[in-house]
Amino acid sequence: MLNLFGCTQNFYIITEMKMAKASQEHVDRLRIWMQFTDEVSNIDPTNNRMWNKFKEDCDNEDFDPIIKHCEDMDGFKWDFYMDYFQRNISHIYMRIVFGYEILVDNVCDPNLDYLEFKPEIKELLPN
Repeated sequence: MLNLFGCTQNFYIITEMKMAKASQEHVDRLRIWMQFTDEVSNIDPTNNRMWNKFKEDCDNEDFDPIIKHCEDMDGFKWDFYMDYFQRNISHIYMRIVFGYEILVDNVCDPNLDYLEFKPEIKELLPN
């Protein structure tokens, strides 16, 4: 939701903006995609022997839909990998990243290199 005011010759001042929260299903989908990509980056998937060994050794059933999408009868195809990304990941990953950044900016202490509430929020929490 955007609240706009001060419309003068098509100039708007944004006073509030809300962003949709990513669903748990989207977070899980991105996590699985990242894990798959991390593991596949350790091999040359276009080498059929390496790709078949990867599939054989893979014990993560969450990867099965990705594996099936990324290959044809000749083996792994980068075009199919990118198609899976476009169909299943590209529209959700930025919402998750932006949501994380907004959350950190609004509630985390900017002076720390780990996640901790801002001092003004910590003061409001029970001991």
